[in-house]
Amino acid sequence: MVKETKKRLDLVPSQRPSVISAPTPVIADAPTVVDVPQPHGAPSPLVEPQPAPIAPRSVGVRRSVWVGIAAGVVIAVAAGGVVYSAEQRAQESKADALAAGWRVDEHVLAASRDAVAERSTDVVVAQAAYQDSRAAATATAQAAVDHANVTLASVPNAGDAPRAALAGASGAVGAALTAPDVSLRSLRSLVAGVAAPEQAAVDAQAAWQAAENARIAAEQAAAAAAAEAAAAARSAKAPARSTTRSTAPKTTSSGSAPVAPAPSGIPSGGKVCSGSGGSGAGESSVSAIGSAINAYRASLGLPELSISRSGSLVSHAINMANAGGIWHSGGDNIVACVSNGSASSMVSAWSRSAGHDAQMRRTDVSSMAVGGAGLNGWLFGAVKFS
Repeated sequence: MVKETKKRLDLVPSQRPSVISAPTPVIADAPTVVDVPQPHGAPSPLVEPQPAPIAPRSVGVRRSVWVGIAAGVVIAVAAGGVVYSAEQRAQESKADALAAGWRVDEHVLAASRDAVAERSTDVVVAQAAYQDSRAAATATAQAAVDHANVTLASVPNAGDAPRAALAGASGAVGAALTAPDVSLRSLRSLVAGVAAPEQAAVDAQAAWQAAENARIAAEQAAAAAAAEAAAAARSAKAPARSTTRSTAPKTTSSGSAPVAPAPSGIPSGGKVCSGSGGSGAGESSVSAIGSAINAYRASLGLPELSISRSGSLVSHAINMANAGGIWHSGGDNIVACVSNGSASSMVSAWSRSAGHDAQMRRTDVSSMAVGGAGLNGWLFGAVKFS
């Protein structure tokens, strides 16, 4: 029994409970009934045996062991708490860092979205401005082409080279207007290139007109000199006579019908305007003749015609005035002369001739070119309807 008890005590220090909150108290063994041998023939009483005494050293060792175990448990628990607290703080720090990173990412993303929105707005504004600029440049280019075409029509005598240069510059702009990928810079550059050849064509036409005017003036001077010489010759051959001039205006007109031969100095087929002729005739009443014709047409309910001055017809009228007669030059429809210098009298004379009146009443024309000249109170006119 003593051995068994000691053995049980010796096993206690080696046990390691998983969780120890306090030293486990040692409980004495329950009383054990021991059968003690008795003398033969005597009854065997039941006696409660006493526990065997424990050596002082064994008790001290056991107490030291339990104290060590308790201290170890306390240290382990404390260490575990320290480790747990550090790990928890690390996890919390990591979570805080992640949250801060998320906040930064959200801020960066929002700023990026704002920047994209601003860029999108800028693109829309820039695109609208570009479209406005392109529309304006296109309108300017089309206007340049239209103006160049009008100029080409108004400079028929400018010469082949100036007209070709202007047509080429205008054509380049027209081609650019139909091209889908032409840049604004190219379009504006092409438009700017039209001005120089256009001005050159206008200048060439003006130079031709000046030369033409000089030529006409020279021809007129020559014709006047010839007419003066012819008049002098006639005066030298004709006998002296006295004449009385009628105060009524004399009117002579000519259409396309053949007429009697004219005296010397007037082409064959012409008519003499008696009392007229001489030298020094000048341009006169071009617009007045045209306005008188339009007034006559309006009185008949006919539309007005546009009026333009014709240099060739003016020259022809001057030649007729100096010669003292009228004839067709091939570039006119009607010609006439009146002694009182009145355009309305001239139109009235035309209206009394069926052929001339038919010309003034034409409905298949929209314009008339007019030439007029005056000399010594006489008015000579020539008109071409077209």
